[in-house]
Amino acid sequence: MITDLRTFENTNHKCDTDVLIVGAGVAGLILAQRLREKKIRVVVLESGDREQISDTHPLNRTIQLGAPYSGAVRGRFRCLGGTSTRWGGALIPFMDHDLAARPYLNLAGFPVAGDAVRPYLNDVEKLFGVDEGSYDEEFVRQISAEKYIPIGDPDFQTRFAKWPPFSKRNLAVLLRSRIERDAGLQIWLNSTLTHFYVERTSGRISSATGRAEGGRSITVTAKYAVICAGAIEATRLLLLLDSQYNGELFRDCNALGRYFNDHISIPTATIRVKQAMKLNRLAGFRFFESTMRSLRFELSAAAQERECIGSAFGHISFKTEKSTGFDVLRDFLRSRQRGGRVRTSMLMDALRDIPYLSRMGFWRVFHNQLLWPVPATYEVHVVAEQLPRADNRITLSSENDCYGLPVPAIRWNVSQEDLKVFTSFRRCFDAFWNRQGMAAIGELDWHEGVDGSQKFVGTDVFHPGGSTRMGTDHNNAVVDANLRVFGVPNLWVASTSVFPSGGGENPTLMLMLFTMRLADHLSTKLIAK
Repeated sequence: MITDLRTFENTNHKCDTDVLIVGAGVAGLILAQRLREKKIRVVVLESGDREQISDTHPLNRTIQLGAPYSGAVRGRFRCLGGTSTRWGGALIPFMDHDLAARPYLNLAGFPVAGDAVRPYLNDVEKLFGVDEGSYDEEFVRQISAEKYIPIGDPDFQTRFAKWPPFSKRNLAVLLRSRIERDAGLQIWLNSTLTHFYVERTSGRISSATGRAEGGRSITVTAKYAVICAGAIEATRLLLLLDSQYNGELFRDCNALGRYFNDHISIPTATIRVKQAMKLNRLAGFRFFESTMRSLRFELSAAAQERECIGSAFGHISFKTEKSTGFDVLRDFLRSRQRGGRVRTSMLMDALRDIPYLSRMGFWRVFHNQLLWPVPATYEVHVVAEQLPRADNRITLSSENDCYGLPVPAIRWNVSQEDLKVFTSFRRCFDAFWNRQGMAAIGELDWHEGVDGSQKFVGTDVFHPGGSTRMGTDHNNAVVDANLRVFGVPNLWVASTSVFPSGGGENPTLMLMLFTMRLADHLSTKLIAK
């Protein structure tokens, strides 16, 4: 059941539930849906509307104290479905070494091993309708592509992300039939959380209030509360909670707001193509069953330790010189993802490039791949893990939002230590490219500055983490292995902000796995009562 607080008949509404969820994005909707399967009552407070039409939202305003962090504005969406309304779709789990301690980087690792969340992988794959095959080199053998894709290299592992169809990436659309008719699930739109109420004796959250522009409010009394509001907003809410209680709740915590990190990406080389079709066969998107797969070359754990660097992967992409049927078709599908609607005018634009679309269909049928448009520029992009540092952090600024609450201030910078991975990646990948015989397909022209000699010219990639990190004690972490906030017995956080380090992969799948694990943990506690 979905209600807009702005138009609700009661000015000051009150209700009670088993679990209060803050945020109706990726984590919030997955958590709510899984709890409802156990017949647990759920209320969700979502600060946005059904859709966010524009690419920015006024409540996402931040104060930038360091280098420009573009994900603060362009990487966040307040609406039903949250960032899944724009999500690229890549599903790939972290490698085990990304979760483990890495003493050569002075990283303690996650307090949870991969075995604890891996059982939920099949549930995510079923939810999005993707195939159940391997994400690793076994997939190359599965599709008999050994002659195109190198495997068994000591420095690089070939891995394959899975991409659901555009129509299944928006969780609000994917789960629409479940969330709109479920009386045991209340989703309140345009309801921005403004206050948690804490019992002084027990330290528990007793209730929380959400407010809408125009003055209406809702106060929810709940047994448990879970913040699923995205990394930056989850951190801000905990900072606000601490501020409202005079800094008592996190007095001994040295981690809240600190260790903020992202992945950083740089286009590192242009490929002077010798055999375009073979390059397409190597790196073009593959279709397997109902799933699109993309190839990435990931630095092996041995190479990372030898070079004393974090995780990184490279992938080959292309840029068309002018708009093609591919570009229009992609934009058409993205618009369908945002709201589930079809914009027929865009489809008509795609049909104007019939020659390319015909070749694309042929290539899809005979090679199970996406045909890249020609002419195009082909590049190697490197996505690298930014190591967590305490001075990269989120704090509360002196400026307020429309509810009178401080907006977040972000101090984010890229260090020379972060850039070291690009220097190592260039050297290792150049050797890998040549020893695997790929120079016959194209020569690598490395861009200036990839060796770290010039100023950083890359960007963050909207994968924020670290600022409510999980750990084993309340001094150095914000949440425990079950994502419960230290010092607040009935408050949890399901967000990429709990990941103590970024690893080498997109964090969305790992967030889903940890969220499903949390849902089962909360279900067990509630059913036991």
